[in-house]
Amino acid sequence: MESIREEREFNVLGYNIRFTADEADASVSAREVVSYVQKITEEIRQKSPQLDIGQVATLAALRIANEKISIERDFENNISKLHMTACDALQFIEEVSPSTI
Repeated sequence: MESIREEREFNVLGYNIRFTADEADASVSAREVVSYVQKITEEIRQKSPQLDIGQVATLAALRIANEKISIERDFENNISKLHMTACDALQFIEEVSPSTI
């Protein structure tokens, strides 16, 4: 099956950027991604108007990378907790259920 990729042009920090969202995740649109980046860069510019565009872009990239790593770690921790809980539940079921022998 052939996928349809819609490349769009957006303005980010005064630069016209052609961008296509990741095909693997159809639940996130290019517009949502760009809007998120614009929101972060605007927050940085409001807090620190003396920064040049390169510094704003670098800080935005660092903030997004920090969020990504934090979310990945939370996900891994939650999967680990879920696995331990499932193992504990299985062990409990085995202890309280009558043996079939």
